[in-house]
Amino acid sequence: MKFPERKYGSILAILTMIVACTNVAQAEPYIAVQKGMQCSACHSGPAGGGMRTVYGNVYAQSELTARRLGDGNIWTGEVNKWLSVGADLRGSFSSVDAPNRPETSDTRFDRGTIYLEAKIIPNRLSIYVDQQVVPDESINREAYLRVNSKNTKWFASVGRFYLPYGLRLQDDSAFVRLATGANFANSDRGIQGGYNSGPWSVIASVTEPDGGNSGSGKELSLVSTYVQPTWRVGASANTNDDDAGDRSLFGVFGGLKTGSVAWLAEFDSISDEVPGRSTAQAYAGLLEANWTFRKSHNLKISYDYLDPDDDITEDHQVRYSAIWEHSPFQFLQFRAGFRLYDGVPQVDAQNRKLFFVELHALF
Repeated sequence: MKFPERKYGSILAILTMIVACTNVAQAEPYIAVQKGMQCSACHSGPAGGGMRTVYGNVYAQSELTARRLGDGNIWTGEVNKWLSVGADLRGSFSSVDAPNRPETSDTRFDRGTIYLEAKIIPNRLSIYVDQQVVPDESINREAYLRVNSKNTKWFASVGRFYLPYGLRLQDDSAFVRLATGANFANSDRGIQGGYNSGPWSVIASVTEPDGGNSGSGKELSLVSTYVQPTWRVGASANTNDDDAGDRSLFGVFGGLKTGSVAWLAEFDSISDEVPGRSTAQAYAGLLEANWTFRKSHNLKISYDYLDPDDDITEDHQVRYSAIWEHSPFQFLQFRAGFRLYDGVPQVDAQNRKLFFVELHALF
């Protein structure tokens, strides 16, 4: 992850628009809150995200779907005990309406990603690959060798992986993901290790930002989560020693289940060294409610907040989102949503309206 320079108003807005139209991640922390489990119960990644585990596939094809088609057999992702595979494909239509600009729309095939896990020694030693194959060039997003302790509670990985920080949200355009840079658009090379057992998860990493091309410094990341059946709390920290300016992050997050509603919240403090001035301080926050009002139907309501520079008044931005998610049958999800942005009046892109529909195929 690299975010060494200060990102102001219009630049951040443009990045937000780009990421909003290429939302390709696959993790949904609200499901972990509903089930009272760690994210690693459904995903191969220790902090969540990536290929689904056997349990994750079973859950996606049974509890998340309105009905099952076919002969009733469930795809587990396991080709045999040595090899597991999976994939995510997303296509979307989006329409953006910004002040003083013509309304624009776009239909696109956002992303196709395949996952592969070779279990060299089942439960002990494996190789994992997350590879984007379309729409443009092939991009390696994760590739690492992982070793587990005999009781599988401890692990260590070496290679390329997403940084352990904050909630592993499906939406990379959320301000807490965009402002921190800890999202599915960024992965680094290094080593990672941690502990996953019972209510506790503690994961740390040492990486070279952008594969070591941005300077001689190292990036340190840490996330810790404590999970109970109806609630969870966690904290994250990150420090990046970079030639272009040091950066440090600190965040807290949590989840709460109240009946059919799963709540998520996160708050992050971001400090950047900027040449020619004192340290710049930014803040980002998220509050999200997921109401599963019917089997396979989820209504996601969220509020995002961003203060890109604490020394500048009246520069904050907010975003309101309402998204309906529905899985009519296994391997397919339909999403439709509306987002309203409210920012600096003089920056048109920060005051836009976004409508989108998306088809998501997964296995």
